[in-house]
Amino acid sequence: MDMVTFVKEMKERASRELLEVSGNGTLVEKTYTFPGGHAHTMVIRGGALEKAAITHLVLKGITPPGMKDEIDAMVYQMEVFPENPFCPMGHFNTEWSMKGVGPYYMNLDLFPAVRVEEDLTGMRNVMDRVADRFGRDRDKMREGLDAHYTMEHFPSTLATKVGCKLLELKGEDLDLFISAYHVFFDAYLDILRKRKGSPFTEADTQLKLERNGRWLEYITLKDRAIKMAQAVGVPPEVLIALSYPPSAIF
Repeated sequence: MDMVTFVKEMKERASRELLEVSGNGTLVEKTYTFPGGHAHTMVIRGGALEKAAITHLVLKGITPPGMKDEIDAMVYQMEVFPENPFCPMGHFNTEWSMKGVGPYYMNLDLFPAVRVEEDLTGMRNVMDRVADRFGRDRDKMREGLDAHYTMEHFPSTLATKVGCKLLELKGEDLDLFISAYHVFFDAYLDILRKRKGSPFTEADTQLKLERNGRWLEYITLKDRAIKMAQAVGVPPEVLIALSYPPSAIF
């Protein structure tokens, strides 16, 4: 499977299955064209999902700050913010160069509001099996997620390090890339289905809003990819749809 097919199939599948798990949510699709490329966003709101954002972003002939050469790049990203605090936020970030074969980059992880250790352990176990299948060191496959998704003033990192952080993969690694994504997404859907009806308190909701607030702080103050996207002219509406939480407190 090539990356174009992967993105096409995942967009269809993710939008369908997340809409199904939401129960009574609604999906809104939008397309954007701008001088440096184009974007397609699908946002689901309602029911079990406070917001689920699926974004396919294509950048062509852009020169990122600090670079001399033009690049063509593609981003396929999902951010899932469940209504229930016992369902973790799902972070799915993938990006790659469109010139040549790779390199490919992937960050997958769970950012909980209320930690459910059973679910985190379950996700870690299925991703360990992916590492074993492809001869990867289990710990090295996740190395850096905790440092990536934190800031000095955070009480703790957003990351749980149960997913993976795969950098500079080449064409021969595409099976690993696609398999890791599918396994993580399947396990995440299972968590949503299992926990979306769990009873929760106002204190639990407070934890969810605080988690969302830290994510927004990270996106707006630290994330280099968002800063680069702004610099090359990606419309604010795309970046807000792609990454902003639906609610937050500070």
